[in-house]
Amino acid sequence: MDGDQLAFLRKGLEAYLRHYDDGNMDPVESYLPYDFRDEVERYQWRLMAGEMVSGELNEVTNNLNGWQSALLQWHAWNRALDGFGEQEAWELRKEFVEACAHQCLLQPSSARDTLVFIATNAFHQLRLSLGNGYRDHLEGDPTTPGERPQHLSRRKKEKRLERLVAPWPEAASWFDLLRQIDNDGYRKSTFDYRNRAAHAIAPRLAIGHVGFITRRVVQATRLQMQPDGSYRDMPIPGKMVVSYGFGGTPPLDMEAARMANLEQYRRARACFEHYRRLLSGAMAELPLRQPKAG
Repeated sequence: MDGDQLAFLRKGLEAYLRHYDDGNMDPVESYLPYDFRDEVERYQWRLMAGEMVSGELNEVTNNLNGWQSALLQWHAWNRALDGFGEQEAWELRKEFVEACAHQCLLQPSSARDTLVFIATNAFHQLRLSLGNGYRDHLEGDPTTPGERPQHLSRRKKEKRLERLVAPWPEAASWFDLLRQIDNDGYRKSTFDYRNRAAHAIAPRLAIGHVGFITRRVVQATRLQMQPDGSYRDMPIPGKMVVSYGFGGTPPLDMEAARMANLEQYRRARACFEHYRRLLSGAMAELPLRQPKAG
């Protein structure tokens, strides 16, 4: 790296740090606390279930706090890049910002699935610890030797969890919050970035279109004369054809994408905090752990 390039990158970092340090970046919320271990360990769980529940709460807290840090960086960089020309901003974005924005854009889908995962584990173990004839089996578990576990869709996993928490009617409001994470509106506003990044070609960030040529399978049509002598394309029942055409997905606007992602972070955080309250109420039904003798 030559001296001019190094000086340019240093200038960008200095602008970023000025904004990062001014105390006016989102999210403004404090980081989530790690204050759940003592509460979980107050109760008598079956086998090592308490350690499982506490450990998974810890990991979700790590993930949400990491997302918050990445959002703070993204916001500061967006502010900093306003002071650079298009070419310079593109170079700085490529060097410092794209990885951070990419991380944030994947988080809503990840957070929703992870919350379902930890809630399924916790309430399954809670019901086992409460007894009452509840079996240690989850939908998707293999039932015969040599059978592989079933990989359930998101919809099936959430339905499974709804059945698990059915004894706690207050869980319904938690599901309302869960379904606001990675919802249709967010996916539309980010051009389905997460799914395209995982399975196809993601939209670019700030500059450049992708997917100019599109391929679709559509219903076949034929020109048919109308009573007035004109012609119209009319569908051919039961026949499909492949259609190629021009399309294209525009780049994500970095500030609009950040704002949409920030809203998703706040929904995920509210959902996690609600989950902790739900779990606390359910754990209160467990017997307290007896102190060790001696």
